[in-house]
Amino acid sequence: MTALHGTITTDDHGIGYALLAVATTIGVHLAFGRRTILSVGIGTAVDVVLLNTL
Repeated sequence: MTALHGTITTDDHGIGYALLAVATTIGVHLAFGRRTILSVGIGTAVDVVLLNTL
């Protein structure tokens, strides 16, 4: 979350997108047997897609 600080403050929807990405990361982490690389990768992808498309 700290690395996203610049993105969050420059975009009106950044906080919501970041929270959705964090929730996705946690959900994937718990659903797929605590596979860190998978959950962080999917959470990051969700954040990037949201920031670039919406």
